[in-house]
Amino acid sequence: MSSLSRQFYNLNNTSERQDERGIVFINANFDNCDTLIQQIVPELRVIVVSPHAQGIQEVSRILDTSCCQEIYIIAQGSPGCLYLGSTELSLNTLINHSSELQSWFQNPADVMLDDRRLYLYGSDVAAGDVGEEFITKLSSIVGATIAASAKVAKSHVLQP
Repeated sequence: MSSLSRQFYNLNNTSERQDERGIVFINANFDNCDTLIQQIVPELRVIVVSPHAQGIQEVSRILDTSCCQEIYIIAQGSPGCLYLGSTELSLNTLINHSSELQSWFQNPADVMLDDRRLYLYGSDVAAGDVGEEFITKLSSIVGATIAASAKVAKSHVLQP
């Protein structure tokens, strides 16, 4: 192995640091998906979830190679329910996805719950009693503070 090859090999093997940027997951069939993608600040990674993909599994797979503290999900929703890819995440399905959801914030123990944030942008997902109960239970499963909107709107994720 040449000296240059050895340096490159050592550099690649020592750079095992996981990506810590926040990640925005957008449902591909979300209204104005292309426009939203263009408005997201460049400091965040953007992942478009196919409408045919198992959404929760796709998010879990991506987060397995990440160490981010902020996750944004932009998808269709209804009170207490979020549709990501072909997956429905609701009060009725939380138990089915609990092991995957618990893996979303697998970060060092010194990271406080307040530092872990999940932002849900989906129509009415936090609306009413069922929405509040969904957010509370989801928060306890993922181990993060959750902010959920009633409607998709510009936020600090999107450029002004």
